[in-house]
Amino acid sequence: MSSLSRAFAAAATRAMAAPSPAPAGPGPGGVDWSRIHPDPGAVPRPELFYTIMNGLLYIGVFAAGGALLAGLIAFGVGPIFGAHIASDRGRSMMWKGVLIAFGVGSFTAIMAFLMGSL
Repeated sequence: MSSLSRAFAAAATRAMAAPSPAPAGPGPGGVDWSRIHPDPGAVPRPELFYTIMNGLLYIGVFAAGGALLAGLIAFGVGPIFGAHIASDRGRSMMWKGVLIAFGVGSFTAIMAFLMGSL
């Protein structure tokens, strides 16, 4: 064994050796996860947040209702004028409008359930 390989083996042994003295417990920069919890009282002006969310809810419901109405019109008028592609698109728009209306309308109930306030 050459002297270079012995020096390399000794350096590797020193680098992989356990530190002395051994560290005790978590270090000084650790996070105490038991003290972290959500505090709803720390949210500034929560009534503004709920007002904005209710406004977005109504905008979403009206947009979904508009998509449903537009799809209904395209589905009904398409065959009259021989535009079967518009009729098919109107039918798919109606389904999408209904599904989006259910999703937007039930979002507040789902969030209330997930937050545990139901």
